[in-house]
Amino acid sequence: MNTGILSFEFEWYLRDYFFRVNNRNGEDFESIFDNNEICSYMKDNYLKYKNWKLEEITKLFNTAIYDLHDRNVLIVKKDIGKVILKSRFVRKQCTNCYYINYLSSSESMNCHRCKSDNLKDFPPRK
Repeated sequence: MNTGILSFEFEWYLRDYFFRVNNRNGEDFESIFDNNEICSYMKDNYLKYKNWKLEEITKLFNTAIYDLHDRNVLIVKKDIGKVILKSRFVRKQCTNCYYINYLSSSESMNCHRCKSDNLKDFPPRK
């Protein structure tokens, strides 16, 4: 499979992970994450990566965190093996292509797939 597609998909799962960790903690914002723990969690908890080697996951993880760093979403602390989120993620659905996006407050509110700015809360509030 194309490495660009693999990276794009992995980043989505990584954003999903960050969103879920902070969503279950209620008011407490967890910002510091251990790189090895994230990679192990991805392998153990996401069916897509269940049969992958940890080295393959780690390689995609490293690509994804540097891309997120370049977009001002997180800080990479390579010397201590940690990443630090700058803000919580919100989950939005594109009304054009229905893609589920996880966006930080430092990013523009545009769909990662089709670049539309027509996003709504997901799941919709009642």
